[in-house]
Amino acid sequence: MKTVKFDATVLTAGQRRRLEDQTRLASLMRNVIPQQVVETLKLLESRKEQGVKPERIWFVERQESGTTSVAEWMGF
Repeated sequence: MKTVKFDATVLTAGQRRRLEDQTRLASLMRNVIPQQVVETLKLLESRKEQGVKPERIWFVERQESGTTSVAEWMGF
């Protein structure tokens, strides 16, 4: 039976950077994002109790039918 042992692993600069980015992102996911979600839900609940309508994020800018020609699309 062979035993393989990795005492020291050498990472390239790109691998090291990627590992640091992954560590930072994991920290963000654990700490900041759940806190922001809780605060947002509290804010939405308080606005709902006050009777404030939710913000309109999506709206129709224009409604057309048919195929747009290339000239119309380019603004001619």
